[in-house]
Parts: sequence; structure tokens; C-alpha cells
Amino acid sequence: MLSPNYLQHIADGSEEIASQLHTYIIRQIIDRMMIRIGRGDDYLLTSSDRWRIQILQDAGYLLEDITAELSKITNRQEKEIKAAMEEAGVKALEYDHKIYEAAGLSPTPLTQSPQLIRLMERNMNATMGEWENYTRTTAEAAQRLFINACDNAYHLVSSGAVSYTQAVKEAVNNVVSGGVIVHYPSGHKDTIETATARAVRTGVAQATGDISIKRMEEMDWDIILVSAHIGARTGDGGQNPGNHLWWQGQFYSRTGKDKRFPLFSQTGYGTGEGLCGWNCRHSFGSGDGVNNPYKDIQTADNYKVEQLEKRQRTLERRIRKAKREVMGMQEAVDKCKDESVKFDMKLDLDHKSYLLQRQNKAYNEFCKENDLRTQQERLQIARWNREQAAKARGAARRYQNAKGKEE
Repeated sequence: MLSPNYLQHIADGSEEIASQLHTYIIRQIIDRMMIRIGRGDDYLLTSSDRWRIQILQDAGYLLEDITAELSKITNRQEKEIKAAMEEAGVKALEYDHKIYEAAGLSPTPLTQSPQLIRLMERNMNATMGEWENYTRTTAEAAQRLFINACDNAYHLVSSGAVSYTQAVKEAVNNVVSGGVIVHYPSGHKDTIETATARAVRTGVAQATGDISIKRMEEMDWDIILVSAHIGARTGDGGQNPGNHLWWQGQFYSRTGKDKRFPLFSQTGYGTGEGLCGWNCRHSFGSGDGVNNPYKDIQTADNYKVEQLEKRQRTLERRIRKAKREVMGMQEAVDKCKDESVKFDMKLDLDHKSYLLQRQNKAYNEFCKENDLRTQQERLQIARWNREQAAKARGAARRYQNAKGKEE
């Protein structure tokens, strides 16, 4: 069994790698955009045929660069996911084995069980397959984003709909605000970081669940204990797998032999909405039917905590998005050759940096007012270091001084 806190952070390494990819792609798009549309309107207003050829050539180079970077990052991601799976598998069985050994049984270590190793490998390969699907479509989407942004700027200026400066600003804003998005068949959308974290967390939960069940079958063990945490999702509030509060922190019977406990199947294990499903932080392991460290977790405050944590996650996503936008706009300002456009984009950068400052303040106040721990690690994005933070603070001060605003 794994603790909810362990599962919450199991995907941190993979999420950081995905964040590095996200930052790289945005920088590459902005860099190539500034080469193509950031040199002045005389350079932009070439013939439409020539423009199209140039853009498609640039898009091809962009895809080559991103594909090459993807190859390197995917190798790192595979090592990270494999390490996370292996550690989680060993840790999950450590808890279970104590229960078995107390009952006089002698379970085989994970590393000496070919069957369990194959189960872990199957889940690892499935998780890597998801990552590769995300990144393949992401590279193609980045190429389309570049083409569409440049084409839109060209048509707006050539038609006289907007000024050259405004067209470039809009192109940059569209790229940095949209970012690198994963589209699910259901229509749901996530950043590449969020999609990666969800896939890895779910993959680890399913892998450790699979080996725990297999080990119980080997030991002929019936009683299962499910973990619990405050703030568990409640779904529609009914007695069904989507309401994690309903089934968490209890003993279950795997086979139905022990009539003292409900069937394990009511947790929805093996489904997306239930135990070890989509982004679930619950785990399970062998239980003795007596000692339950989670029995006092279920409290009347669960729904309140659930809603507060949802709001906290929303504020954290907003800050990460603003940081990506600030970094992208800074890149555009640094690479733009047209001084008039550079000046205007710098004003936008100052404003966005000021908004980021306000968002950070609002986040800290929200956490303090609701007695929540600020999670600085969830506010980080790749390449956002002290130098970048100092630049953003300086830009925010410029905006405040120009507008006479208070912090």
C-alpha cells in the first residue's frame, strides 16, 4: 500500500520533464516567429506565394527541432517513469509483506517474482505509450500553432485590418496564452505537464494495485485495506465508485469469503472513476481486519477541504500559466528586431508581470485564510529561476510606477 501523499508526489519528476518540454516548444515557436514577423512590416509584407513558402520551410525546421528534442526528453522520461514504477512497487509490497509475515507467511520479494515484474513492465509500457501519444500530437500541434499565428499576422497586416505592431502582439499573445495542450477524445483539455502527471500517477497506482492483487492471490489472502485522505473526491455524493469518500479507509473482502466486510468490487477498482483510477491518490493492500490506521480520517469537514483544495489547484494552475506567458513574452521582447513593436510588447510584459504578482499575493492570502499549506513546488515551471523571477518583479514595478498602482 502507498500513502496518498506518496502518490501525490510520485509524478513530480515526470511533470518537471514535461514542463521543460513545454517551455522549450514555446521558446522555439516564439524565436521562429520573431525571425519571420518581428523584423518590421516591410519584411512581413512580401508576396503571398513567397510568404507561404517561407512559413512552410520555417515550420518544417521547427518540427525537426522539436522532434530532435523530443527524442532526448523521451529517453529521460522513460528512465524517470521506470524508476518511479520500481520504487513504488517495492514500497507498496513492503507494507503488505508485514501483514503476511505477521500471519506466518513468506512472500517472495518483488525483484524475485517474474510474474509481478511482468505486471509492472506492462503498466510502465502503457504509461510510456500515453506519453508518446501526447508528445507526437504535441509536436504536430506546435507546428500548426506557428503556421496559424504567422499566417494570421500576415493577413491582418496585408488587409489593413490592424497595425503591424498589433498583429505581432496578438500573435505572441495567442502562442504564450494557449501553450502546449493535450486534447482527450472526451473533449477535455490539459497542459502537457498536467496530462503527464495524471498519466504517471494513474499508471503507478494501477501497477501497484495489480501486483498487490496478484500477491494476495498467491498468499490466498482475502482481507483488503483501502487508504484514505481528507479532501477525497465525492462525485455525485451517492454510494458509487465515483464517491471516493464513501469507500475510502475501510476493510473489504477480495472474494466475498469474509462476510464481515463488503466486497472489494464496490470501490470500482479497475474502472476510471474508482479506486486507482484517473488521478486517484488512494491505494490498497493486505489487511488484518483489525488494525486500521485510516479509521479516523473520515470527517465532516471532507467536503469543505475538497472544495478548498480544488480552488487551491485552480489558483496554482493560473500562476503557472501566467509564468509561462511572462517567459514567452520576455523571449519575444528579447528577440524582436523592430523597436516600435519591442516597446509595445514590453508594456504588455510589464502588465502581465504585475498580474502575476497579484496572483501570487492572492494565492498566499487564500492559503493563509483557509489554513492550507502553500505548495511552492506546484507553482514552479521549467527555467523559472531566480533571474527570471527578478526580471518579472522588475517588470511589475515598472507597471506599478507607470500606473501609480499599489502592490
